[in-house]
Amino acid sequence: MESSFREEIRLYMLQHEPFTQWSASHMLAMGISLLGIIFIPLLAKKHLNAIWQHRLGSLIGICIAGAWIVWTLLELSAGTFDVRRHLPLQLCRFSNLAIVMVLVWKRQWWYEILYFWALAAMFQATLTPDLKEEFPHFMYFRYWIAHPGMILAIVYATVVYDMRPWPRHILKAMVALNVFLLVAIVVNLSIGANYLFICEKPPTASLLDHLGPWPWYVLGAEMAALANFAVAYIPWIFLDKRKTLQQRRNPS
Repeated sequence: MESSFREEIRLYMLQHEPFTQWSASHMLAMGISLLGIIFIPLLAKKHLNAIWQHRLGSLIGICIAGAWIVWTLLELSAGTFDVRRHLPLQLCRFSNLAIVMVLVWKRQWWYEILYFWALAAMFQATLTPDLKEEFPHFMYFRYWIAHPGMILAIVYATVVYDMRPWPRHILKAMVALNVFLLVAIVVNLSIGANYLFICEKPPTASLLDHLGPWPWYVLGAEMAALANFAVAYIPWIFLDKRKTLQQRRNPS
């Protein structure tokens, strides 16, 4: 009975329709994600009290982390869990687990890192998904919870919890990224893995395809990350200037 159950899960995880980039399911997922990212924080800010705002934020964080946990449990149940592929050493997976520190415990320190990681990496992952499984496979839903869900989480923390980044946090996010990179390198060399795609590019189309051959694309990815972090901060430059102008016009 146990072996039969394991085989059923294994077949479910392995047998699926292939996902196609820019297909109807891709466009639908992006559309629903965009609506959620815009309206969930705004509605929570306007219509919920502080207690329910925190409950909803906690639910979002738990769902994002839970999607990775359920996936891992499925791989373990199927006997297909592989330390070379399934550890939380991709940026999105680690962020999925760490986001509970922001949405459940409201830790500003983690927000200052995940703000830049989420708005840079997750946006790219949404446009060019590294996804093999088509709707309605579990992995299809896990992917869209894990990536646009992180953008939603950061927007929610910003709008509802009134958290915000500052320019110095760009450097903090880069330092944290490189610490994470060093850990991934050590693990890759130890077990023959390819976390963070350090050893070779992903099989699906991605930004790395335009950054040259190995190992130069790794350095190119670092520069692209820094540029994306800077772009992610640009809205705050305009918001701060607008606030300053309003204060000058209406001094208290």
